[in-house]
Amino acid sequence: MQMQILTHNHWLNNYVLNKEFSLKAGISSNAYRYWKNVEAAKFDDARVVFLRKESILPRYKAILKECTDLTGMVQSQAFCKYTGLAPSHLIEKNNSCIYKALDIIDVCDVKFVNLKKFYDDLNLNYNYHIYIEKCKYFGPSPFEKKIQLSHGICVGYY
Repeated sequence: MQMQILTHNHWLNNYVLNKEFSLKAGISSNAYRYWKNVEAAKFDDARVVFLRKESILPRYKAILKECTDLTGMVQSQAFCKYTGLAPSHLIEKNNSCIYKALDIIDVCDVKFVNLKKFYDDLNLNYNYHIYIEKCKYFGPSPFEKKIQLSHGICVGYY
């Protein structure tokens, strides 16, 4: 078994959530540890494990079709670390304007944010690094590139 640490902006296009996969397959969530040549991954400082679809044993390949498609997604914890956003903004009942701008899903009690869609909605190149901050903390326009999400919140990029 190989464990890879993913960067905070790494999309989960070729991965499946291990927790969901093991529930649907009816196997232990630790079974992947004993498989030969399986590729597992997790985000830095996170406990949630993802399995690379291509490395899953052939007898379980059919179950992959039942699992949630994570294309463009990152774990919410990784999204917050990447953008500098407080996790409280990703809770619906907090009425954050950012929550409304994001595509957020919950799979087996693990929250995901569609980072690809967020870039697409802002018409930003995927190579840009982004950060979310109160607009009042940004420098003047020619010095800092920003997109205003709401009255007080902006997305900076470089």
